Amino acid sequence: MIRTLILIMLLFLFGCNTIVGSVKGVGRDIKAATVYTRDAVTGNPISDESD
Repeated sequence: MIRTLILIMLLFLFGCNTIVGSVKGVGRDIKAATVYTRDAVTGNPISDESD
């Protein structure tokens, strides 16, 4: 019984970690797409510092 409970808790923790990681990854992708789109539209890439 205790082993089953520990297994369920571990699966829950790993499941939450995967969900949080996925949400963070999507947020980073959206941020990158926004920056690259803005740079492409304005023609002035902020990340390019090769003066």
